Amino acid sequence: MNFVRDNRRSAAIGIGLIVLGVIWWLNLWWLLLPGALIAGGVAAYIQRRATRASEAVQIGLWGVGLGLLLLIDFLFPGVLFLGGISILARGREMEIDTQVQRFVGGLRRPRSTPRSPETTSVPITVHPGNALHPAMDRPATGETTRLRE
Repeated sequence: MNFVRDNRRSAAIGIGLIVLGVIWWLNLWWLLLPGALIAGGVAAYIQRRATRASEAVQIGLWGVGLGLLLLIDFLFPGVLFLGGISILARGREMEIDTQVQRFVGGLRRPRSTPRSPETTSVPITVHPGNALHPAMDRPATGETTRLRE
């Protein structure tokens, strides 16, 4: 069990270093704080969900919400909107948590793509009363019309 936790921690550190390298390379420092807030909100939601789902939803809402507001440069009015959403979500955290888990489950599930018309199988039945077409000695073609230039 400890091996799995260490493996996840190593993967998270490796991904974090790669993201930091890409930010440095492309000079995207303005993404650092919003990304950290969004990642922190998601991590706090996952951690708190096991014990207190109501706290998990509120922490996730504020972390991800503040990160997105910083990302789109809509901080002051956005905080007012976020506060209103937070107040409206009080008492409904379990429903919100269920919807979030359903959404995440839909993302993890492999998508079943409908078959294209070329690969759709169509059942072929031969009725006993139908006679087979007689074999042709030469191919049947219609009249040829030549176009003049």
